[in-house]
Amino acid sequence: MKKLISLSIVFCLCCMLPVPVRAQELSESGRRNEQRADSLYRAYEFARAAAIYNQMALTAEGQDRKRLEEKAVFCQNGEAMLHYVSEPKVVTRKTLDKKDFFLYYPNISTVGHFVLRHDAAKNTSDTLFLPNDKNTIYYSARDSKGVWNIYTSRKQADGVWSAPQVLGNNVTSSGNDIFPFVSPDGKRLYFSSNGHYGAGGYDLYVSYWDDEKHDWGVAQNMGFPYSSPSDDFFFYITPDGKYAAFSSTRVLDNPSSRLYSTSRVVCYVVEYESDPIKHPATAQEAANIARLRNAANLTQQQRDSINNANIDKALEGVDRKTGVSEMDPNTRQITENYTKTVLAYRQLKKERGLLEDSMAGSRSAYSAIEQQLATEEDSLEIAVLKDSLKTLASRLTDNEATALNMDGQMREAEAQIRRIEEIFLSTGVSVPGNTLFETSEDLASEASDSSESPSDETDLSTILDKRAKVTENDGFVIERPKLDMDLTFKVQKKSVIVDGEDFPEGLRYQIKLITSAKKLNENSFKGFSPIFERTDNGRYVYSAGAFNSYSDAYKQLSRIRKAGFTAASIIAFEDGKAIPVAIARKKETASSSKNSAAKSKDKAGSFNVAVYTTGSSLESQVMKTLSSAGKDVAKISSDEGFKFIAGPFSSKAEAEALADKLKDITDKKVVIESLN
Repeated sequence: MKKLISLSIVFCLCCMLPVPVRAQELSESGRRNEQRADSLYRAYEFARAAAIYNQMALTAEGQDRKRLEEKAVFCQNGEAMLHYVSEPKVVTRKTLDKKDFFLYYPNISTVGHFVLRHDAAKNTSDTLFLPNDKNTIYYSARDSKGVWNIYTSRKQADGVWSAPQVLGNNVTSSGNDIFPFVSPDGKRLYFSSNGHYGAGGYDLYVSYWDDEKHDWGVAQNMGFPYSSPSDDFFFYITPDGKYAAFSSTRVLDNPSSRLYSTSRVVCYVVEYESDPIKHPATAQEAANIARLRNAANLTQQQRDSINNANIDKALEGVDRKTGVSEMDPNTRQITENYTKTVLAYRQLKKERGLLEDSMAGSRSAYSAIEQQLATEEDSLEIAVLKDSLKTLASRLTDNEATALNMDGQMREAEAQIRRIEEIFLSTGVSVPGNTLFETSEDLASEASDSSESPSDETDLSTILDKRAKVTENDGFVIERPKLDMDLTFKVQKKSVIVDGEDFPEGLRYQIKLITSAKKLNENSFKGFSPIFERTDNGRYVYSAGAFNSYSDAYKQLSRIRKAGFTAASIIAFEDGKAIPVAIARKKETASSSKNSAAKSKDKAGSFNVAVYTTGSSLESQVMKTLSSAGKDVAKISSDEGFKFIAGPFSSKAEAEALADKLKDITDKKVVIESLN
């Protein structure tokens, strides 16, 4: 299995990534109320947002109501997801264009290469990633309704990739499933979807390979902060397994923000954890973690541990430059403590400055909102402004507490530095030169530049700077799917489901069985085969058979209804496109008449039996008798209303026998028509 599964992704251009759609039918006050709920939703205040959405949905209609109810469901899911929040360590992040953000993923070119889409891989996006020396790929492609599904294909002995197969129900959802990626060990399939359980938009999911079932397991939402109320795309693990990257619109999709953009995403790189520890979080904690700021979500103890590790590494260069290693153990220990303390102090001072800048921004925003509130008259807008003030006040309170704590740590560090300097003076040891202690980054750079201690470490600050190349063509060829099955309608132990795209050309009838919000399997259709699956507005439509005539479909309709599909009905297609049944039957009759006319040249005579009626249907007994002769039955318009025709009969005697039966059971006009 490990040899077969690899990184395989199809990338979707900006046109398929969603753009926020503003409500069109709500009143101005209603739009403001929804915007207020949207702000709470983006702040992870799901319960408060859901209350507003549900209240508005009570009086909304049409698409507005549907949208509000959907948002309320997302809030309900989000509230549940707050119980399972992880805290990845952030390495770096960068804002990139949606159209090619995937090309900047770290070291992605080392495990494969990008090619422009081959014509044989129709319905995919323009760029495909092919793994190096692998025999199985996974990619996303659109079906006939424009819905994106994840497919798999295997490389065959002749070098041609097999016809793609859509993944099973555990992965395939009713929405779009995009950006599949298989972990280096072949055990995890990561992808993005807006059709599975989630908090709205595209979320990130993982499915685990089941060796016993030889299939992917049920897709699991990766939870906050990987998923978010915004759109989250393409989770990827670097070849060395150290880092993970994914992209999101979470800081760019708020129309009221100065950062708002519909053409950009932010790519985050974090330290990879195959099974991260998850814990409950408040809305405020989850929102703060979801910002994915470098070290902002770590405890002070964790930050100290990381800083000390970096300092220890930096000291490798300090030792060589200052001769610390030649000192006696006590003096060396004092010097190392001094170095660590100075570096920690300067890092703390830097973080304190950043925090002060953030607080200044919050204070400025608070003042501006207060001024706006003083002149605002609209009650809903006043409520929104007050909520904003409350949020800012809470943020300032937390930041001020953090600032006080940092100030205390800085004072302690300063006192410790002075104590160590006094020891240096009393023992005659010179204080290490200031040029060696500008920043921990400078020291790390000095250490790594030394010829005595070469380093293979990646410069994490530039990890997203290198753009992968895209080649025009490398001979990638994929088989076109071939339908190799008997389309004769039958009942068997297990139904066979066929993709709607494989429906045969020409004029055909089907029996529509059911429309479902979720994908159904072969056990749902009582053994009827073939079952064709199509999608319509995000719902699955299942129909049985591919009948050449209306009468053939009609003969099976009663049987299907008795089996439990009471709402079953006959539908019609021409060359795969749906058409009204009435039009299909007219075309069928015209075609039948044309064929009969051609045959009549070689026969002594040819006749139809016609029943005229002013209504649009016949009594069931009359229709049953009309169909009993085993001839095609068609319904067409006439001057008197409609006429139902059975035929053609090769002899007038056969036609007269049927006409006599009909006259015995109905008072409607029954006529024998010659086709000569």
